[in-house]
Amino acid sequence: MFNKQTDFTKANFDTLVGSNTEFKGDLTSKGIVRIDGKVTGNVSIQGDLFVGEASIIKGDITASNIHIAGSVEGNIFSGGLLKLLASAKVIGDIQVKSFVCEEGCIFDGNCKMLDASASKTILMGKNKDFKKSSDIAKDDA
Repeated sequence: MFNKQTDFTKANFDTLVGSNTEFKGDLTSKGIVRIDGKVTGNVSIQGDLFVGEASIIKGDITASNIHIAGSVEGNIFSGGLLKLLASAKVIGDIQVKSFVCEEGCIFDGNCKMLDASASKTILMGKNKDFKKSSDIAKDDA
């Protein structure tokens, strides 16, 4: 029915942030995006996102399907599949419809599994109900 891309080497990317690239600011795109460099800011993709093994993202991510092999510090919102490969390191909370993690990956955060109706609202930018890290620090004080 749908052809989901699950292999980094077989996907045709609409946008590529190369390994020698450092991007500061919010990244918004439609289609399939691959990040191999460093991104500091939020990433919002209306499509699929592939995060390469050497990549570092510091910010929140929203996309349909997300495949992570690199490092992410921030919350992740996926209306479809979130797949953490063995080399992945994720520090932050996730809201996903489907979650797969390979042995050896690191995930430090909370996980909220979504039903079909909730996953659609996530992709439209609604119902992201995690606290900001600054608010959590105030609650602990």
